[in-house]
Amino acid sequence: MHKAALFFWIALTSAGCASAPGYRAPEVQVPQTFRETRDTAIAFAATPSDTAKLLKWPELGDSTLTRLINQLAESNLDVQAAEARVRGARAARTEAALDFAPTVTFAGSYTRQRLSSATFPASFTTGAAFPDQNIWDAGFDASWELDLFGRVRHNVQAQGAFVAVNQEDLRDIQVSLTAELARAYFDLRGAQEQLSVASQNAENQRRTFNLTRERLQAGRGTAFDTERAQAQLSTTLASIPSLESRVREAEYQIGVLVGRSPAIVAAELETPVPLPDFPELGELSAPDSVIRRRPDVSAAERQLAVERALVGAAKADYLPRITVGGSAGYGASEFDALGDHGTFRYFVGPVITWPLLNLGRIKARVDQSNARQREAQAQYEATVLRALQDVETSLVRYRTARSRLARLRDAADASERAAELARLRFTGGVADFLQVLDAERTQLEAQDQLAQSRTDAATAYAAMYKALGGSWPSPVGKQRSQ
Repeated sequence: MHKAALFFWIALTSAGCASAPGYRAPEVQVPQTFRETRDTAIAFAATPSDTAKLLKWPELGDSTLTRLINQLAESNLDVQAAEARVRGARAARTEAALDFAPTVTFAGSYTRQRLSSATFPASFTTGAAFPDQNIWDAGFDASWELDLFGRVRHNVQAQGAFVAVNQEDLRDIQVSLTAELARAYFDLRGAQEQLSVASQNAENQRRTFNLTRERLQAGRGTAFDTERAQAQLSTTLASIPSLESRVREAEYQIGVLVGRSPAIVAAELETPVPLPDFPELGELSAPDSVIRRRPDVSAAERQLAVERALVGAAKADYLPRITVGGSAGYGASEFDALGDHGTFRYFVGPVITWPLLNLGRIKARVDQSNARQREAQAQYEATVLRALQDVETSLVRYRTARSRLARLRDAADASERAAELARLRFTGGVADFLQVLDAERTQLEAQDQLAQSRTDAATAYAAMYKALGGSWPSPVGKQRSQ
């Protein structure tokens, strides 16, 4: 009795050495402020407690885009697959938690048997045989592991953290697909605008071509001017098919993202709509909370928690495993006799297993768990660095896209006035036709670049939404129209 008490005292005191220490989320090493927002006038209050709007696309006044994003959240097949993985992870966590409770099973059996006389050599003469027997048995078997050293507890912790990993993966998919849908939608509207610009310039160039042809027929022009006007018109018309292809590609991509027939969705998006206005870039306070809110960072941190808990479960195998087992039921040679006096049977008692001679295998498994934990730690730190890069890159891309857009707007307005003046001077005989061609070519390039710049600013806005992890801080100040 004293030896058993000593054995349990040694096992209990060594539990602290074998189990893993309590888990603490690692610190996020981030700067005090984001570098690419320091030179802006309008500020964003990005505190995690009050203004963060998780998984909510900011209202931009475009009802079509809002409707498509709502359809994506409900019908996208990748989102549905991720939701199924979350449900599966929750079921696995429930299964692991049930290890705290006894395992009870019911069993009923029938056996016809004959025992060998060699089993009981003193009971029978040589050649004698036992008679055939019918064995009917029914009862309950139970076993219960006493989780004294935390093996079950660490497994449950690991499964709980794995649920969080899948939840963050789901949020990452939702954020990424929302940003992808917005980018495809903005590319669609931008391509429609560029198509409109090309069509309008083609119409202007067609009028110029007709004018040169009329002047040639009247003897006041040259074939050289007419051919150059024809070449410029044909070049502009040649750009239209590729723009039409871009429109169709974006429409079909949107259809897949919202989980509907691409052709039906394309028909709903045929009517061009101007790109919405976008707010000025503001300062993002609390970079730590911005980075932590990103689903990829949260998922990496939870994966680290999973591996840390599995280290504790692996170390618990160094210690004895104590299981209380039992069985109760009835056994008889006839089915009708089950339950009669003398047919009841039972046994109950503890079972202690200690892999004393397999410590090398256990150490190898613990080393594997420690290696996976260090891998998860490195991946978490790398994810934080990539998140910082993504945020800073998206901020500078959006800021510079807006600055370029303002310059191109001025250039497009000036080129349009210059082209009109060149046509008037040519009609009045003040300037030659080369000035008209050059002005119209400059107008087309400026207007096309302006439309592309609007698309670039819009897609940069979508990328910034993704970089901020699907959260959007409330702006302090008003939006400035594009």
